[in-house]
Amino acid sequence: MGEGWLAVDGSGWLGGVGAALAAGLIWSLGPGVIGRYGGGWGSHVLNMVRSFYAVLFLAALIPLLGYSFAIDASGLLVIYISALFGPLLGDTLYIEGIKRIGGGNAVSIGYMYIFFAQALSHILYGEPLAPRLVLGTVVAVYGVHLVYSGEKHRLDKIGLAAAASAAASWGLGASLSRMALMYGPPVTIAFYRNLMVTASLLPFTLPSLRQAFRDRDAFIVGVVTGGLGFGAGMSLFLYAISRIGVGATALSTSITPVLGRIIARYLAHEKPSRRAYTGTAVTALGIAVGIGPF
Repeated sequence: MGEGWLAVDGSGWLGGVGAALAAGLIWSLGPGVIGRYGGGWGSHVLNMVRSFYAVLFLAALIPLLGYSFAIDASGLLVIYISALFGPLLGDTLYIEGIKRIGGGNAVSIGYMYIFFAQALSHILYGEPLAPRLVLGTVVAVYGVHLVYSGEKHRLDKIGLAAAASAAASWGLGASLSRMALMYGPPVTIAFYRNLMVTASLLPFTLPSLRQAFRDRDAFIVGVVTGGLGFGAGMSLFLYAISRIGVGATALSTSITPVLGRIIARYLAHEKPSRRAYTGTAVTALGIAVGIGPF
C-alpha cells in the first residue's frame, strides 16, 4: 500500500491548499460548460463521456509521471465504493440538477457537500474540527447562500432534490477517498475511479455512445469537464486530501460554486446579481479564514 501518500500532518499544507484551489478553479468551468453544451444529452450519457475522456487523459499521464497502475484487490474495492458515491452517483445527480435548475443553482446547492465531508471525516478518521475550520466553513457556505439566494431561479423539485442528493453523495465519496489513498498515488486512484464509472455506466449508455462521441457539444463537455475536470481536477483534489485532510480540502473547493456562477453567466447566459458578487467575496473570506495550517 502507498501509505506515504497520507501525510495529513501539516507538512504539506501549502501544496495541499494550492492543489485544492486549483481543483476548485478547474471544476468551476463545469456548470457553465454543461449548461451550455449538455442540454441535448441524458445525465448518465454525459457522465459516461466525461469519465471516458478522463480515463484517456490519466492513462497517458500516469507513465509520464513515473507511477504504476498496480493496485491490490482490497484497494480496488475501496476505490470502487468511493467512486460509486463520488463521480458516479454524485456527478450524475449533479448534471441532472444543472439541466433542471441551471448550473449556478445546482453548484450552489451541491457544494453543501462540505458539511457532509467534514462531519464524516471527523467520525471516520478523527480529523479535528478546528474552530477556524468551522468558522471558515460557516462563512464560506453563507457566501454560497448569498450567491444562490440573489438569483432568480426555477424551483424544479426534482432538480433541487438531485442537487441536494449530489451534496450528500459527494460528501461520502470525498471521505472515502482518504481511505482509498492508502493504496496508491492520487493520479492512479483517479484513473481507477474514472475507469469504474466508465464501466458502470457503459451498459446504460451503449445505444447512445456512437452518436455522443461524434457530437461536437458532447465532445466539448467530455474534454473540458471530463479530461480536465475528472482527470486533472480529481487528481489535484485527491492530492490535497492526502496532504491537508478532507475537511480543509472540501472547504478550499468552495471556490467552485462562486466562480462557477460567474463563469456560467458568460457560457450559459445565466445572469448573476450584485448579491451574487457579494457572496463571492464572502466565500473567499471564509476560505482564507478556514484553510490555515492545522
